Amino acid sequence: MANFVSSSGGPIRPPRTFKTTKDSNGLLISVIRSLSASQSSADRDKEKAKLEKEFKRSDQKLDDLVSQNKEDLTKAMQDFSKISSKISMSREKIHSLKEKLTTCKVLLHCKRDELKKLWLEAIEHKHVLQLLEEIESLVEVPDKVNTFLNKKQYLHATKLLVSSVSLVEGSLEGVEALKDVKAKLIYKKEHMHEVLVEELHRHVYLRTTNEALQTFRRQGSDRRLQNVGSPAGKAAPRNTSTSSLMNGATGDNRGPTAGEDHLDLLKLEESGIADSSLHSSKYVAILVECLALLHKTPEMIETIKDRGQTELLSMVWRTTQFLLDNSQNISSQPAVSQPRLLLDLLDLLFDQFHSVVACHECILANVRRVTVGQNETETATYSVADVWTWAQCVMKYVIGKYLDIHNTGSTQQAPPPAFTEVVATNDIASYFTRRRNIKQKKFALFRFDCSSHAISMNTYLKEKKKEEMEEMKNEQCDYVEVGDSRQRLVCAPTCKNITYIFKPLMVFIEEVERVLKLEDGNHCSLYEHLVECVNIFLSHISNELENTIESATKSLETWKVISEPETLKHYAAQRPLLQSAVCVDHSLQGLQELMQALPMYLGHFLNLASNILQSYKETSQAAYRGVVQPESEDKRIISATWAKDEDISRFLMSLPNWANLQHLKENKGSVDVEESPEEVRLRNKKESEILIRNLTGGMLIPQHEILSDVAQLRVLAQLQESLEWLSSRIQAVASCAVQLQQQKGLSPVASKAVAQEATPGVQDVTVHTLKDLAKDFQEIADTCLLVLHLEVRVHCFYYLLPVTVQGNFASGVDNQEPDPEVTRLNKDLSAIDEAMTACLQQRKHRYIFEGLGHLIASILITSTSRIQRVNENGIKKVCRNIFAIQQNITSITMNREVALDHARQYFELFYHTPEDVLNLIVEHGSQFQEREYENVLQLLHKSLPSTDRDPEVLKVLLSRLRDILNEVAVAV
Repeated sequence: MANFVSSSGGPIRPPRTFKTTKDSNGLLISVIRSLSASQSSADRDKEKAKLEKEFKRSDQKLDDLVSQNKEDLTKAMQDFSKISSKISMSREKIHSLKEKLTTCKVLLHCKRDELKKLWLEAIEHKHVLQLLEEIESLVEVPDKVNTFLNKKQYLHATKLLVSSVSLVEGSLEGVEALKDVKAKLIYKKEHMHEVLVEELHRHVYLRTTNEALQTFRRQGSDRRLQNVGSPAGKAAPRNTSTSSLMNGATGDNRGPTAGEDHLDLLKLEESGIADSSLHSSKYVAILVECLALLHKTPEMIETIKDRGQTELLSMVWRTTQFLLDNSQNISSQPAVSQPRLLLDLLDLLFDQFHSVVACHECILANVRRVTVGQNETETATYSVADVWTWAQCVMKYVIGKYLDIHNTGSTQQAPPPAFTEVVATNDIASYFTRRRNIKQKKFALFRFDCSSHAISMNTYLKEKKKEEMEEMKNEQCDYVEVGDSRQRLVCAPTCKNITYIFKPLMVFIEEVERVLKLEDGNHCSLYEHLVECVNIFLSHISNELENTIESATKSLETWKVISEPETLKHYAAQRPLLQSAVCVDHSLQGLQELMQALPMYLGHFLNLASNILQSYKETSQAAYRGVVQPESEDKRIISATWAKDEDISRFLMSLPNWANLQHLKENKGSVDVEESPEEVRLRNKKESEILIRNLTGGMLIPQHEILSDVAQLRVLAQLQESLEWLSSRIQAVASCAVQLQQQKGLSPVASKAVAQEATPGVQDVTVHTLKDLAKDFQEIADTCLLVLHLEVRVHCFYYLLPVTVQGNFASGVDNQEPDPEVTRLNKDLSAIDEAMTACLQQRKHRYIFEGLGHLIASILITSTSRIQRVNENGIKKVCRNIFAIQQNITSITMNREVALDHARQYFELFYHTPEDVLNLIVEHGSQFQEREYENVLQLLHKSLPSTDRDPEVLKVLLSRLRDILNEVAVAV
């Protein structure tokens, strides 16, 4: 049988196994129906017996179950009795409690007024205690506020101050004991925004920018050392400190959102690192939040707008002082002469400007946030464009200081010396100027620079500049002046500083215009100011160049020769240069540096260079004409006339010796290869033939047709060397200009400016003009070299033709000395050699004197046709002349002149009879040309006594000569 006792020992109600009432009723009806349906009493008895039997069985089963669960039933009955008694007791207690509550209700209703009075008194006492606590805390508020301010916990201080002021102006307004405290708190609140604004400015303009200075101090400024010597050095890349500052300032510049509370900012303040660079945006958010709590946001904005340029300018002077102090530790050179410090100043200022702009972006974002959070109407604020405008205005002021545009702060120029040395008229420079009457110079006896009128004028200029500054201030672009004691400059103010700062400024301008999103064709105000400064600088440059070129072309002193080895090495020259050419090159190099420093104005500088070179070209041509063109129009210089003729000069330049000269010019570093005499003879053979054909027409050369003064030849040599050197320098400048045109690194701003300054086609034409001028100078130099080359050869004809035409070769006296003309020729050639060696390069010297021996030999050999008679003494004299010339030319060329040996052998034929001459041809072959052998036979025939001269014999000899030469030619 199932156990109906729980685990706790209590009885469990057994499940109901009996049928429901409906089932029981159905069973009873079934029994009644069966009894009614029975037909006899027996059936009813049987049914009755069956029912009794079932009843007994059920009764027995019930007894068995009761006996089996007797203990459980007993316990259940006992528990039921206990529960029933407890329920009865509870009913009685509830009834009693209801009666008591009814009694209490009646009693409380009777004491209601008294209780209400006591409750009100309790509330009043509690409020009084709260007020007393607030009063005690308010007394400590000023000290707490000061403590928070000292710890830079501005948000804590502001919240405490605002809540305290609201108390003293609200619930505690009538408390007399708080009168002094109230005055202190209100005063602190009124001045709290000044402290916050000052701290905000200190953070934006001082603390944040100090990191750029410290980074610069750690890195040093050595990165600028390589660009000091060249103002066209490229703009240095932005410091890495700038990117870190930008990330620190703009990485989270939104501050807490409108849905956030001040818990994060308060925790950040308590940590003590809120004002570090890592939490710069949070620190700005704290300060703006404090000002918003004080309802001083409009005042903050106005103060920021009023002090923007002042703070930026103060930042400029702090940076200037920092660089000056830092430069004293890294260089012994005075700071005012170091343009690299100006570049460092610009780099640092640009870095700091970016940091300041990032902080202002953070300020504006937080202002918008607090305005939305407090549901306030939007106040008049400023924008990032305004900050860039302030920076541009400050940069204008800085540019004006360092460029010294008005030149009012410069020192007065020292007066020139009262007297200068007069150039000697015998100086070589005199050949470069037309003969004219020299006007006596007028010298100033005194000056008015320091007179009261001049001082008043300087004062007037300064006042005018001050008025201009005031006008610019009225245009909301005021330059805030700082005390003179702080206006120290990192370098001397000069307009040349524009070459150092132009590229960095253009990069900065490009960034500003990109941020301001200006349309194409529009530029910021700093760009316009920079362009104006550059235009002023260009006018200064134009005036300086004009004065320089005028002095280089008109002054006698500038045509002196520079021969110092160190100076020539500096200019990559091997021989002395004219000072005027060096002066022009100095101007060209300056323009080239300006092209690199101011690429926007490339076309302008190319035009200046073209004008300079055009002027100097005319001067050089005039100088050349002054040497080679006689004063009389009917006179001419043979060498200059030939060199001037285009056909003759083209022919001379087509000869092998000129090609060899150009080959040596193009291969300067190649090793000289020793050439055979035959190669030299073949290279100069054609030229010698042309010269002999044109200059041996039977007439002597007048003296006025040659340049007999070696000084004039020296001038031509110096002019040639200088102009050729200048031509190469011009080519280098033109190549630099082409490279600048092809550069792709120009900024968009610079590209637009280049397009406005000059179209690419105009610049290409200017570069082409520059290259043409270089060719023109080279042509003048080549002409000078041709003149020298021809002049030396004309000198040989000038001295040797009289010897052959007017000389006596049949003298009865054997003179041991060479002819005077030969001696003068040697002396002349030696003087020319000395001048050319000092003035021309070796290859040009070689071109002038190479082949001279072959030419002289040809002159002497061909001159036999003009000799009337010859004897042994005459032959000896000719040989002595040849030997003297050979010695001299050998000392000049440092090569044995084999051609003169050939000439001597030719004249030694005159020692033989005509028959012997023919036999020598048969034995040794033909050593000379047929015409030369004919001249020998004819002169030998003319030298015979008149009685022995037979024309028929001469004809026979000439006929035999032709036959022998033909046989020799066939044999060969």
